[in-house]
Amino acid sequence: MKNIYNKGTFRSFEYGKIGPYLKKQGNKKWRKTEKSEIEYQLSEITKFFKQRRKRHKLIWVKITKEINGTTDSDYRSFYSEKAFKSSINRAHVTRYFLNK
Repeated sequence: MKNIYNKGTFRSFEYGKIGPYLKKQGNKKWRKTEKSEIEYQLSEITKFFKQRRKRHKLIWVKITKEINGTTDSDYRSFYSEKAFKSSINRAHVTRYFLNK
């Protein structure tokens, strides 16, 4: 990529062809568009593929609760082990089974 960046002073503190303010503005613009410009030029040569994220494996559990003599079972799924453990530690849970 052609470097359009306006670097420092030229000959012994003598300014180049543009004044300091324009140099500052040009450098700002170059820094902003530099990355996208390089990616654009590289995209013609190579293609970048997005990486796919792995899916969270769900933890399926059958939880049995007993409240006032009546038992109730239901299947639940959890993303994290922390959420699974906190649901087991609730009141009235008599047993649980992990489903694979």
